Amino acid sequence: MNSNINAILQNIVSTAAMAASEAKTAVRSAGKVVAEKCDEVKLNVELLRLTEQQEDVFSDIGRMLFLLHTGVVTETVTSDAGEKTPQQVIDSLLVGAEQLQQEMDVITGRLAAVCDERICPECGRSCGVDDVFCAACGARLAEAQPEPGADDAAAEPSAEEPAPASAPQPANAAAPAQDAPKV
Repeated sequence: MNSNINAILQNIVSTAAMAASEAKTAVRSAGKVVAEKCDEVKLNVELLRLTEQQEDVFSDIGRMLFLLHTGVVTETVTSDAGEKTPQQVIDSLLVGAEQLQQEMDVITGRLAAVCDERICPECGRSCGVDDVFCAACGARLAEAQPEPGADDAAAEPSAEEPAPASAPQPANAAAPAQDAPKV
């Protein structure tokens, strides 16, 4: 009977050890997810901060253009960097806006990597990894880059197989229209 009790106790100890191991794995997994979400939130907060800064710069540019338009400012403007012409102030603000945009682009790229998303090249919205078109603007998303050497044989027709012939064009067919450049 003591051997039965010892076997039951060994079984309980073994089961408890497996449960502890599984719980440890679950806690590590949850910790990893929480850390990823924390990183995502930090990046979103930083992106929001930079966006607000950029909006302030855009507001300053608009204010300077309005002052120029109304004739309130004609010669020079006193700024933190001394006396500047209105054009110098606007140029400086535009440079600042571009620097903020570059920082925002870096953070957006990092955010996409953290979130397993792709970013639309047209509107900057995040899209799913498997999306072909952007849900916000409808732009076609870039195809995933194939691994080097993955489809090299399929890309070029072999010498034994003739290249597919294109469909014959009627004699009076117009030349294909070229895409108009985006403005």
